[in-house]
Amino acid sequence: MPIDEPVSRATELFVAKRVLDAHWTRTVDRPWQAGGCRECRGHGDCPQLDWSLELLADVAAVMFQKQ
Repeated sequence: MPIDEPVSRATELFVAKRVLDAHWTRTVDRPWQAGGCRECRGHGDCPQLDWSLELLADVAAVMFQKQ
């Protein structure tokens, strides 16, 4: 896929799942913090997690719309 092509919604969902997986991963020496996330600034303050939750909420809202 060329770099100048727009990112598809499926690719965004794949990346959002990887962000969520990173936040569920814990390290042995710091079990109270996310192990795979480099953007966390504190408990509940992560721009990547906010983006992924917003994207998943958008997709869920579209999927569960009443016809």
